[in-house]
Amino acid sequence: MTWAELKSPNDLVDFINDNDICLVTFSATWCGPCKASKPKLKTMAESSSLPFGYVYESDLEDFLDAMILIKKFPTAVLYKSGEEVERIAGNDFPGLEKILTEQ
Repeated sequence: MTWAELKSPNDLVDFINDNDICLVTFSATWCGPCKASKPKLKTMAESSSLPFGYVYESDLEDFLDAMILIKKFPTAVLYKSGEEVERIAGNDFPGLEKILTEQ
């Protein structure tokens, strides 16, 4: 299990580049569904070999809008070799489970 709280754009880029495959959840401090989903995501990370990153929009500033293009919180993005390959917006845990089992 790897669970990383990412605190800056540099942390995010390093996490994505340092892992061949990883899942990053983009969250918002003001988002109720984000707060509700975080414990479940941590539990999923415990049983997964995939590294999980978690980052708040307030820690990314303009980087979020310019580089990641998140339209809804929470959004989970699967990266392979530094490139986005899949995205799930909202608390779609069945969809997230499907992504994880396919890896």
